[in-house]
Amino acid sequence: MTHWQAIGRYARWAPSPHNTQPFRLRVIDRERAEIVFLPRRGLWIGDPLGRFTWLTAGIFAEICSIAAHGRGLELQTSFEHAPMYRNGDFETPQTVARLHLTTPSAPVADLDADLVLKRRTSRLPYDGSSCPKEILRDLEDEAARHGHKFETRSDADAIGWVVELNKQALFNDLDDDALRTELVKWLRFDAREEDLLKDGLSARCLTFNGTLLRSFFLQHRFWTLPGVRDLVRAIYGQTMKGIGTIGWLRGPYADSEDWVVAGRTMIRLWLTLTRHGYYWHPYGSVITSENARLNMIEYLGLPGEANGEDSVWLLLRLGRSSEPPQSRRAPIEDVLLCGS
Repeated sequence: MTHWQAIGRYARWAPSPHNTQPFRLRVIDRERAEIVFLPRRGLWIGDPLGRFTWLTAGIFAEICSIAAHGRGLELQTSFEHAPMYRNGDFETPQTVARLHLTTPSAPVADLDADLVLKRRTSRLPYDGSSCPKEILRDLEDEAARHGHKFETRSDADAIGWVVELNKQALFNDLDDDALRTELVKWLRFDAREEDLLKDGLSARCLTFNGTLLRSFFLQHRFWTLPGVRDLVRAIYGQTMKGIGTIGWLRGPYADSEDWVVAGRTMIRLWLTLTRHGYYWHPYGSVITSENARLNMIEYLGLPGEANGEDSVWLLLRLGRSSEPPQSRRAPIEDVLLCGS
C-alpha cells in the first residue's frame, strides 16, 4: 500500500454537509497530491459562498495530515483560495490545495488516525448526563491552540431553548422550495439507494422512517397543514431527548482562509471527543439561518462578532448515546484520482 492509498483510506471518511463527499485526492507522484473539489457535489444554493465547503476542505486536509503523521511523515499543505462556483460553473473540478509529503527529523505526535474510523454523528437520544468537565477542558484547550473558543451550557433552560430554536430553523429551511430541492437529491430513503450511491443523508442515519421521509419531501405541502406539521415536529423531537450539554465554537470566520482553519479545528475537537467515547450532533440549520444564529447569540449573551473576527460558526449537542449508525462512503477507488 502506498502512502497516498493509506492516507486516502482515512480521508474518505471525512464528514461533509449532507454527506455530499465533495473532495477527492488526486495523486501526482509519491510525494505530491492535490485536494480537488467537485462542484457537482457542492451546495451552491444553501452555501453559495462555499463557507461550509471550505470548512469541509479543512477537515479533509487535517485528516490527511493526521494520517500522514501516523505513518511517520509530515504533510505540507498549501491552499489555493480561488472562489468556488466562479461564473456559475458547477461542473469543472477545482484544485483547492496542494499536498507534499516529507520525512521529518523526528516523528510528529498527533491524534490516533484510527479515531477517524470510529467518529460518528449521533442523532440518537442521549443518556441525559452532562459532558464531564475534564473532557470539556480538553476540547477548550484544543480549540484555543487554533485560535478559537469552545464554550458550553448544561442548564435545562438553555438546552430546551436551543433545541426549540433548532427545530424552528430546520423546518423553516424545509419550507424553502429551493433549499428543499437541493437537499432532496442528497437524501437516501432506503438501503438500495444507500448501497448504490454510497453518499448522502440516509433515513437510517437520520433515524427516520424512509417512507415517511420520502413523503415529507416529495409531498411537502401536505405536511405543512395544521396538525400534520406538529406530528412531524413531535417525531423529530423524540430524537432530541436526554441532552445534557450544548456547545458552540466561535472565532475568526470571515473568509476562506478562516473557514479552512475552522474545519481543521472542528475535526480535531470531534476526534478528541471520540477518543473519550462521546458523540456530538451539529445543529447546522441554526448556523446557516442568519436570523436563528443571531437569536442564539443574543440568548446566550455572547459578545459581538467584530466583522467576522469572533463569529459563532458551529452549534451542537454532545454527550453519550447508543452507538449510532455509520453513513456510507465512496470506495477508495473513487476518492483517489491518479495523474496530473
